[in-house]
Amino acid sequence: MSGLRQDLRYAWRALSRAPAFTAIAVATLALGIGATTAIFSVLNGVVLNPLPYKDPQRIVTVWEDFGVGNQSLPAVSPLDFLDYRRLSTTFAEFAAGAGPGSGFAGGAAGVLTGSNSDPEQIVVSPVTANFFPLLGVDPVHGRQFATTDEAIGSPRVIILSNELWTRRYGGDASLVNRTIDMDGVSYQVIGVLPRGFRLHLPAETFLFRHADAWVPLRFNPQTVPARNYTLFTVFGRLKHSATLVQAQVEMDEIVRGFHRDFEEHRAGNTRVRLVPLQQDVVKNARPALMLLFIATAVVLLIACANVANLLVARSTTRRIEMAVRTALGATRGRLLRQMLTESALLAAMGGLLGLVLAMIGVSVLKELEPASLTRIDAVGLNGRVLLYAIVATLTTVVLFGLAPALHASGAYIARRLLSQRGLGGQAGGGGLRSALAVVEIALSLVLLVGAGLLLRSFVALQDVRPGFDAARVLTFGVSLVRSQYPDFPTRSAALKDIEARLRALPGVTHVGFVTQLPLTGTGPLLPYAYNEETARNWESATADRRFISPGYFAAMGTRLLAGRDFSPDDLKGYQKIIIDQSLADRAFPDLPAVGQKLQIGPNGTKDNFAEVIGVVEHMRILDLSRDVRSEIFDQLSGVPSPVQIVIRTTGDPGALSAPVHETMKAFNASLPLNALRPMSYYVERELNQARFAYLMMGLFAAVALTLAAIGIYGVMAYLVTQRTREIGIRIALGEDPMRVRRLVLLSALKILAIALPIGVIVSLGAGRILTRLTFGVGAGDPLTFVTAAALLSAVAVLASLAPAQRATRIDPIEALRAE
Repeated sequence: MSGLRQDLRYAWRALSRAPAFTAIAVATLALGIGATTAIFSVLNGVVLNPLPYKDPQRIVTVWEDFGVGNQSLPAVSPLDFLDYRRLSTTFAEFAAGAGPGSGFAGGAAGVLTGSNSDPEQIVVSPVTANFFPLLGVDPVHGRQFATTDEAIGSPRVIILSNELWTRRYGGDASLVNRTIDMDGVSYQVIGVLPRGFRLHLPAETFLFRHADAWVPLRFNPQTVPARNYTLFTVFGRLKHSATLVQAQVEMDEIVRGFHRDFEEHRAGNTRVRLVPLQQDVVKNARPALMLLFIATAVVLLIACANVANLLVARSTTRRIEMAVRTALGATRGRLLRQMLTESALLAAMGGLLGLVLAMIGVSVLKELEPASLTRIDAVGLNGRVLLYAIVATLTTVVLFGLAPALHASGAYIARRLLSQRGLGGQAGGGGLRSALAVVEIALSLVLLVGAGLLLRSFVALQDVRPGFDAARVLTFGVSLVRSQYPDFPTRSAALKDIEARLRALPGVTHVGFVTQLPLTGTGPLLPYAYNEETARNWESATADRRFISPGYFAAMGTRLLAGRDFSPDDLKGYQKIIIDQSLADRAFPDLPAVGQKLQIGPNGTKDNFAEVIGVVEHMRILDLSRDVRSEIFDQLSGVPSPVQIVIRTTGDPGALSAPVHETMKAFNASLPLNALRPMSYYVERELNQARFAYLMMGLFAAVALTLAAIGIYGVMAYLVTQRTREIGIRIALGEDPMRVRRLVLLSALKILAIALPIGVIVSLGAGRILTRLTFGVGAGDPLTFVTAAALLSAVAVLASLAPAQRATRIDPIEALRAE
């Protein structure tokens, strides 16, 4: 311990005597450690941190698949759900949830009234009585749902989220067991959930979602029309004695029984997959975060190589010191320990500053709020992140400290004494520094290529036409309270009145209604058939179903490719639908789709065919980067609540917000408006993930490029110092200064010639990792590789110019006198 204290004191004095070197080394390490710690904190909070439920590793989501290439969703038939409960022995319990649009809610979900507050539209999700117990979530006030609450006709009860309870009711604990009014119906509040509770779901979940309030899921099995109406999101909790593999084997056996007993499952070749909930929730965020974590690790390696280069350069100025200490009896191990102590002190200072940078970086990342980071609220500098920062700091000591320390402690005394000022011969270290520069440049090229691919992908994504024109479109939702609009005629008349009022606003050209806007989640799935095979294998083909008003396509800027739009007369007689181009290409590849019949109900059901009256361009309703599902549009007839309103204007849609508010207030001041936003908001939100990935990768690439430039500069400056005598003699003998510059630049080009091919090979391998995050550009895109290599070469040459220029100004007399 006495020796360690002595080493630390000496290391501190040594670093204090070289403030510029210390500042550069600490800042370089802080950049690397800070970047990797910030990204690890996000990776830890979003991907690695367990979900905030009881034994979350034992909770799974249940997926039902219908044949290869067909529907695959975390969606289960209500009848299958009951059979899973009855037949399974590996699960402690199953629980289910549905959405308001499923028809199984314990009452109409929508608008809160009363409580001396303005009407408020909320999200309400129905769940089975054991749903919260399965998650291990207990109300902070009141009780859980009881099985008796699920009975049809039993009193209406509701559990509130803590956020809604606090925001609207002021956190009044006496609200429990009192009633509130929702959509004109009274509900008894029986519980309040804990603060911060959030339901984490797979991205593919439809209908069911995190809610402001929860009601019992009530349904009569006798009214479920078929086994392939997959309307429930089902969760299972494994018994402690069962494994996921055992549970999957059991579920496979249960489904084989379904194939024997039920035509729908036999025809659709149904199979069931059990997916751990944690894996299901984070699977979309994992690729981008792992990529960024690898990128920060590369930045850290470059930073270590840079600091190692600095230490090697510094060791040449301390060789007399090392030689004298050796002559006085210091062993090589003692010198090695001293050098590593200095490296450890540098790493510690860099680590502390890196933690500060990580805290700032985490705050910035939270502000960006990329859509894929569903658990961004869990991100922070906790104990695991701090442990990672400590391990990263200790690792850097080995990565950047060991090779320079071995070099500094291993040269012979005579050699060090003979080259007192570094002018008479090679003091060593040139090969090591060049090797480190090669590593820096190769790794920097990898990051530049990755950033280039993501940037080109982002630009390509922006140029994609998603099947609509979001410019100059304003959207909002409105709920027609059933107490005021109890039946179809009154609700239909209300929407016509709203449409007329909005059309009268200055600049408005089109107004349309839809049950769900694009890029806000999937709608109800509608199985369809277009030939004998798909009719026999019912639900082997499914489409996203949306209900719209005439004029919706014009308001959205969606092109009508064939046929016509809906008209009010289409609500009479034979059912009529509009399909998108992708469905038309699949169902009627050799025929005009308009006028064809599409089966939209299983064989034997009433009115199971519809006539196609129009074809529109495919709308990317879930993901801008890919076509996920075909679409079928029905005319809005039942006037559901809430309904989304789309307004196209000739000017800025934001300027229309205030007039729309006033218009709706004049129509009915008690109707809440929900999410009054331009349609471009949803497009930008979808672009956020791609923007997040390329911005982060671009930032790390810029840092790597800067560090690589510093490294090249250091190597070239060191080269000039080592060859001072040679250059002085050349100049004394009349060497052209241009040839001297060329000599130095040639050395830089030799390093590039070795580093670039290595970087290209590594980048080609790394590019395959990017394929899940890129769009419209290949992993080996030549333009990206050439641009990245050219940029890196230009930076390296520019970094070499200053040392090359300095070489031409060497005074031959001074160079020779130094000998």
